[in-house]
Amino acid sequence: MYSRLHPYSSRILERSLLTGPSSTKKTYHICLEIDPKEISFKVGDSIGILPINDPEEVENILQKINKRGTEEIFDPKTQSLISLSEYLSSKINISRVNTPFLKTVFEKVGRLNSSLFLSENKAELLQFLSTHTLLDILRDTPLVELSDLTKLMPLLPRFYSIANSPLVFPNEIHLTVAYVHYISNGQLRRGIGSHFLCDLSKIGETPVPLYVQPSHHFRLPEDLNTSIILIGPGTGIAPYRAFLQERLALKAPGDNWIFFGERNRASDFYYEPFWTDLERQKKIKLDVAFSRDGPTKTYVQHKMYEQKKELWQWLQKGSYFYVCGDAEEMAKDVDATLHTIAQEEGHLNTEDARLYIKKLRAEKRYLTDVY
Repeated sequence: MYSRLHPYSSRILERSLLTGPSSTKKTYHICLEIDPKEISFKVGDSIGILPINDPEEVENILQKINKRGTEEIFDPKTQSLISLSEYLSSKINISRVNTPFLKTVFEKVGRLNSSLFLSENKAELLQFLSTHTLLDILRDTPLVELSDLTKLMPLLPRFYSIANSPLVFPNEIHLTVAYVHYISNGQLRRGIGSHFLCDLSKIGETPVPLYVQPSHHFRLPEDLNTSIILIGPGTGIAPYRAFLQERLALKAPGDNWIFFGERNRASDFYYEPFWTDLERQKKIKLDVAFSRDGPTKTYVQHKMYEQKKELWQWLQKGSYFYVCGDAEEMAKDVDATLHTIAQEEGHLNTEDARLYIKKLRAEKRYLTDVY
């Protein structure tokens, strides 16, 4: 059984850009090679990727602390000695510092009395930590001992929804990966997982350590006759590509309704041929919201409200309701809209609408995979 401590070693078979030239972002379709006799998955599962840090940044850190990388350091996780280079590459998060590390370093340079550590300045401290990498700190306060590095946060797996069905692609795992990059503290920052998958890894060459993170809740209904409503803006569409591949392979008679949203249709409609072809064949009902294409911003919750009568009818007939994607705003807005639809179309007061949505969740007909 593969796990975080014992990952499966895969390689990238294919990497293609899903976004167009005019897009303000880069989102990739990534196809990973697997042996189904060795590792298995189900639709709804996620993949844990164990990335490595940017080798260029690791090299800059080694230069800053005047080390070659061959020096040994004690890894508290494995309770063993490993090379400093390996430790910096794959064991610790060098893209963000934490309080224990910062206090240790500040103490060495006589800054432990910094106002950052006052209880009333917690927000300021959090802001500092989120915008400073290990290299940022080392530019001003070089480390004295290698053991200081062990106070940094571990490099954790990055999780991605699986975007294919094993019934259709048994030897592959597909991912939909948004390449994260932004400016912080005057420096270009890249997401560790997305930089590893979309840029650092060489197709067919670079080992990609991974393991399956099973979903115990985000599953298709067992009854193939059951209809499903799928809300998935952005990369939240990934598991639904797997859902539809599975339903088509099984010839499931249940209806499928997709709500997808992004910025611009011309450049950000992920897997457009797949969805529009299914729509032409009347195998799915498709509603799309492209927030920057019109005079006013339109999101998936607005499309839900436009279709409130039919959406309510689907729910009354036993449809499952799925939400995948951003937890901070989208999922909350979708949930609020669902409450509003229950009140208006179900003629329920606020409390009864709340109880109705609660019942949907209890019956496992309202399922979320948000992050």
